[in-house]
Amino acid sequence: MSVTREAVLEFLKSNPEFFVEQAEFFNQVEIAHPYSGRTISLAERQMITLREKNRLLEHRLGELLGVGESNDALGARMHQLTVALVGAGRLDQIVATVLKSLAEDFSVPQARLRLWGEGAANLGHEACTPVSAELIKEVAGMHHPVTGSVRTGEVAAWFGGEGEEISSMALVPLNFEGQNLGLLAMASDDAERFVAGMGTAYIERLGDVIAAALARVLRG
Repeated sequence: MSVTREAVLEFLKSNPEFFVEQAEFFNQVEIAHPYSGRTISLAERQMITLREKNRLLEHRLGELLGVGESNDALGARMHQLTVALVGAGRLDQIVATVLKSLAEDFSVPQARLRLWGEGAANLGHEACTPVSAELIKEVAGMHHPVTGSVRTGEVAAWFGGEGEEISSMALVPLNFEGQNLGLLAMASDDAERFVAGMGTAYIERLGDVIAAALARVLRG
């Protein structure tokens, strides 16, 4: 009667004391090295496996620490923008603060704001330039930022000649207390900067901070 591999594994699993009782035997067992091909002891093979697992864990920990540091830096820049917007009392100051922060702190030199919320038409700022009813309707249906190779002709036109170089874009609806106030468009000539499906938590938070500042001015 032949013994199957499954039966052996089940026996070893059910009788862990077998390894202790047969320790001398296992020390004599030699198996192939996973990389060099030479023979090594079972204990040495286990040490190699443990070292590989440790290296993998160290790599993952390094990645987590890197992400944490990146998030901390991003959070600090977001806080800095929030503080600056609190001190901005006029629309021109808010727009200038946002564009300056995006360019210098978030490396987004190509950004445009358009506002159409209540009171926007009376402010006489470039950001309040009228937009089409179709765009307003489209943005009203956006509950989260949209990223990717967004080539909305009307929005691309806001960038003038730079619009022809746009390869990726992030469209951020500016919503405050259930009301849509406008749109923040961030563009890049790098197709990988704002890819479709990317995480947008920080971009959405950015939009919330800007919308809150704008609401203060638009609502007088």
